[in-house]
Amino acid sequence: MFMSILFGFGGIISQLTHLKDWWKPLTLTKTPIGIEDFIIGFSIGGIASVIYAELYHKKIKLKRIDSKKKDLKYYFLGDLFLVSFAMVFLAIFYGLNLNSFYSAVIAYFAGIITIYWFRKDLVLDSFASGIMLLILGSTVYYFLFLLYPDYIQKFWYLHQNWYSNLVLGIPIGEYIWFFLTGAFIGPLYEFVRFKRFVKVR
Repeated sequence: MFMSILFGFGGIISQLTHLKDWWKPLTLTKTPIGIEDFIIGFSIGGIASVIYAELYHKKIKLKRIDSKKKDLKYYFLGDLFLVSFAMVFLAIFYGLNLNSFYSAVIAYFAGIITIYWFRKDLVLDSFASGIMLLILGSTVYYFLFLLYPDYIQKFWYLHQNWYSNLVLGIPIGEYIWFFLTGAFIGPLYEFVRFKRFVKVR
């Protein structure tokens, strides 16, 4: 729930940048930003954070890495990492004037590398979550093709960059985004709250 709410609001913030060069979807309210942005971010954040453990039916619980430390210090460092990730993305987009795709990719890589550097035990969780979210996200798109075959052509800015070219009907950038999103969010809760999964006997 923590990750869902966090990325629900993250979906709204990122939509402000994606509307400029990534896509231009319709909303129920016919406004640039809609409740759909929160719902999409909420769903992806929640799914990506648990898909690895749930798919493999792991019976797990969360355990402190170092129970002698104070919760306040854990939470401050974790929240600082989350704020830093958002600031990197926004600084690259608004400060360096890179498009939203490259801004997201650079921010994701910076976040993922940081997680790997400090928590090598989360590498497998991260990689597997990335692959599984990629498969799940692509499957949803293919299902939507049955209901609305040309929605990609109507809503995306296509053929402006290499990543907007279509592969099996989906922009290349979408595949990359799904993988990096899963790889970043998958181990994120354990990382920012300084916890790890352990098997329950």
